[in-house]
Amino acid sequence: MEQKAKIIFVVIVFSCIFALAENSLAAIDLNSGYWETTYNCDEWEQSLGVFNCDGISRGGDWICDMSSPFKSEQITIDANYSLGKGGKGQRHWIGDGENINSGGLILYFDSPQNEIWIRWYVRWEEGFTFSDEYVLAHKLLYFSDGLYMDFHGWSGIRYVDSGREVAYSSSGGWNDIMDGRTGDGKWHGYQIHIKANTSDNNDGIAQIWIDDELILNSFEANFTFEDALGWERVAVPSNQRHPINGRCMYVDIDDIAVATPGYTDFIQDDQGNLMIGSVTNDSPNTTAPLAPSGLAVN
Repeated sequence: MEQKAKIIFVVIVFSCIFALAENSLAAIDLNSGYWETTYNCDEWEQSLGVFNCDGISRGGDWICDMSSPFKSEQITIDANYSLGKGGKGQRHWIGDGENINSGGLILYFDSPQNEIWIRWYVRWEEGFTFSDEYVLAHKLLYFSDGLYMDFHGWSGIRYVDSGREVAYSSSGGWNDIMDGRTGDGKWHGYQIHIKANTSDNNDGIAQIWIDDELILNSFEANFTFEDALGWERVAVPSNQRHPINGRCMYVDIDDIAVATPGYTDFIQDDQGNLMIGSVTNDSPNTTAPLAPSGLAVN
């Protein structure tokens, strides 16, 4: 009886260790001020569970169930940006209606960040479109504490924080990028810069570049932090409302880069704003960033 109890105990311990390992969260390393991925790892899809790819974490368990077989998040050579740095790419699947999509991936930061730059490339499958009966809404990034960046309407692009619109541009959105209402099947470069406001002041920064053009440029943002010291993670991408394509269609993502104020190779846009630059423009033609000016606490 005692021997049996010992065996049961050992089995339970090993089961707990396995469960902890299975559910542990990776984090991207920002100690140098810069992190990037080309998804240069094994082919993967979300039913395989955890994976090892540059500190990226698996997202949710959702699937796009409009097609047979069902479509789930992938890392695949088919999603590689050919003008990027090689490796593979992330393939996200979206179906019709509201929030019918595969699980996405998550970048957990190794420490909370109150100022951050992100650059990434996206390709919507050619012909992808949304219903005219609803307001187009598609979250491209979803941060902790309720902050997201999304297309809003056919032309708008914005930041929303805890249900409150923080910054908005009425141009530069879906129609302008695709030159119409359907996905063009081409790769487009996206970059953002967000900086937390000081205390309750409207002095945060919210910027968006698309294909190296500054689309949104606000220095009056007021972000909301509850108990956090900064943004702790970002989902790439998130959910959406009312595509109308009759099947699951893919959205490919590649060559993600994340920078903090400690990064030393920023470039400047035409207005002197610091940005990471395109994947083909990584030369150190740079201006050092200013130190962070404060932490937002609401």
